[in-house]
Amino acid sequence: MLFLSTGTAFAAPISGIGGFKIQAEEIQGNDLILYPGNGDAENHSKYPQGIVELNQVTITDLTLIKRFNLDQYGMTGNARLVITAGANTDVTSGQLLLKTPELEASSATFSGLTIDETKANNTEQGIKQMITLRAPETPTTGPDGDIAGGPRQVTLDGGDGNPGLVLQDANIRATYLATNEITLPDLGLEVQFDPNNDGTYEYA
Repeated sequence: MLFLSTGTAFAAPISGIGGFKIQAEEIQGNDLILYPGNGDAENHSKYPQGIVELNQVTITDLTLIKRFNLDQYGMTGNARLVITAGANTDVTSGQLLLKTPELEASSATFSGLTIDETKANNTEQGIKQMITLRAPETPTTGPDGDIAGGPRQVTLDGGDGNPGLVLQDANIRATYLATNEITLPDLGLEVQFDPNNDGTYEYA
């Protein structure tokens, strides 16, 4: 979606931009909005990314991981900071904004889904207007309540009590995460060390 809507040619591989990992058994949220934008990363500035906005978010088995290369400190290997929110517990937040160049999940369920494309004269300033994914919000309607381009044929509310988005086994690379309110039960923080640079981490 980002490639098509931004027309951007990526000069560097996505593996080299940096960022941190967000892993979760399940992520639920309401009022999903996903649109292309850009943001700073560890090794790049204004890198094209997906901007995700959600409300009333619940995350099950949250793990945040940030990896650091230790060469700049005169050491060999890598270290990583691991933040967990307890096993089989739910992290809850209010409004959430996430910038991500890479998002994976074993399944994604949308309670109503709209992908809307509009003209943007300036891709730098108007990139949010080029293509937007929403759930369960409805698209823009005309004075008669019709969707632009034709009459309404699909009910997009997804039914009462259904979240706008459910991701199972989510694995997200992010460069930015902000929330106006968050609860982290059984918070844990570990620093782990991989002295041989072989992917096997130990407690520091």
